[in-house]
Amino acid sequence: MGATATVLAAVGAWLLWPEDLPTQWPDKASFCANASLFEVSRQDQISGEQRLDAARAMEKSSPPALRDEMHVLVDDLVPESEPHSHVSAEEFQEITVKVGEFVERACGVNLPSIRT
Repeated sequence: MGATATVLAAVGAWLLWPEDLPTQWPDKASFCANASLFEVSRQDQISGEQRLDAARAMEKSSPPALRDEMHVLVDDLVPESEPHSHVSAEEFQEITVKVGEFVERACGVNLPSIRT
């Protein structure tokens, strides 16, 4: 019964996976290694500068279909002295959820405030 539930859960997750987001891409290892810095258990151990560096590395190694969203998230982390792109709070929340769910499913990283 446990194996059946696992298979059904995997099929369900696959059916909900957006078509434009791959499960494998050339820079996945780098993307996931940097994403692991945002793991729930590491939140107290990562500085603002480390967050920005990791997010920038994730943007560069993300699948092309996720680059625009990653740019918005990186932009949110840059100091106020640097130019920012502007999206509404609602758009930012949607982007955060999309990227967060992608990271959790593609990399197996448990992020704060994301439920997959």
